[in-house]
Amino acid sequence: MWANLRIYLLLLALPSANFAYQVLHLADFHLDIEYSINGDNTKMCHDDGTKRNQTLGPFGDYMCDAPKPLIQHAIDESARLFPNPDLIIWTGDNVAHIEGYGWEVVLDAVNQTTSLLFSRFPNQIILPTFGNHDYCPSNGFESESSLYTKTWELWKGKLGDENKATFLKGGYYKYRLPNATAVVLNTNLYYSANKAYVNFTNKIDPADQFAFLETELANAEKCPNRVSENCTSLVHIIAHIAPGAFEKTPNITWFRDEYNEKFLNLTVRYANSIGWMIFGHHHTDTFHLIKDEKENVVQLALMSPAVTPWFSTLPGAGANNPTFRVYETDLYSKIEDIKTYYINLDELNKNASTPFVFEYSFKDAYGITGDITPNAVSDVLEKMKTNDSLFMTYINYNTAFWNPVMPVDEYKGAQLCSMEYADYPRYQTCLSKYEKSAHNDLKLPIFSLLAIFYSEFLL
Repeated sequence: MWANLRIYLLLLALPSANFAYQVLHLADFHLDIEYSINGDNTKMCHDDGTKRNQTLGPFGDYMCDAPKPLIQHAIDESARLFPNPDLIIWTGDNVAHIEGYGWEVVLDAVNQTTSLLFSRFPNQIILPTFGNHDYCPSNGFESESSLYTKTWELWKGKLGDENKATFLKGGYYKYRLPNATAVVLNTNLYYSANKAYVNFTNKIDPADQFAFLETELANAEKCPNRVSENCTSLVHIIAHIAPGAFEKTPNITWFRDEYNEKFLNLTVRYANSIGWMIFGHHHTDTFHLIKDEKENVVQLALMSPAVTPWFSTLPGAGANNPTFRVYETDLYSKIEDIKTYYINLDELNKNASTPFVFEYSFKDAYGITGDITPNAVSDVLEKMKTNDSLFMTYINYNTAFWNPVMPVDEYKGAQLCSMEYADYPRYQTCLSKYEKSAHNDLKLPIFSLLAIFYSEFLL
């Protein structure tokens, strides 16, 4: 209560002019403690004892997950460039893309990444959540897991005792910020590949998380002022997996159909009460527009690229250069710019002192003159459809300059349609306009997609 009162009094004392608010986002570490410079990069860079003529880079390989030196370097560089961010968002996936691991691997990875991040930013607000690999086995999230109990002990100092009940119930919570309420969700519960679904006692609303989200959105809608001691009129939604489709591979969708529809219905219904919607999981730099039934653009989901460079074998996917980003907002949470920083992994392996460098400003790259709003980003997407130069700019940033190639046919459609439609029916209708004829060898058979989708090695 006293913390909320202090926040409220601070806001009253602030001038009405714009107030810079800096949000650092770190996504998808995928720490692999088994990474070895003597490893085989066709086998996750693990050392199987075979002698090889060449060694791998000490900071990682594009085929594999991140060794600890890469994660340490990314955190150190984010602190060098942004020593005092107002907020840090950490959207999970700490465990590597490996098979047959136990709980000791999960807890060790979460312990190590927590220690690295918390020690580098001891006084900052850090809002963590889980990725789909932060479980044993991966993609097995359920209610009231021992994972929540163990990680609560690690994170409770940052989250506050008032969040214990929801965190232990389903790994989700809320956090009062000066200008909004952050709702940090465990959307792994909605993941199509989540094997625990068959055991859910409440399949309509696993862990009662939808009810929690709707309550917070309804409270925000009824809040009489932008911000007061007891409420805020904006809710930020933060999670690992976003609704919608993966942009690089046609027909790869994330949430189960019913959960995707329910989630989007809430964001449409309460669109005016939602501030940011920020996610990870894709490992790439992209966004999803959210439209109402009349095709009006009402919300925007932003996906941050990853720290791990790991190569995805999904058709049309691949690897990426390590990245992190910063959102610059005003006092009332309008996103004024998004600035992304990256490092060329090959250069880092040659020189350990290679810094992360500024990659691009979202506002400048896409010619946005005002704030980064859903409608402004929609205008950019409309231009991408006919302006190949602008679309190629997006493709360059999509993997932070790792092997950027202009996609064609259904792969171009997958990019454009995933950005325009987060709901599955309109996404699939849009995509059908780009697909090649059935006899073409490039067409992806549906059974292959399903096999890929339910693989342990999905993002």
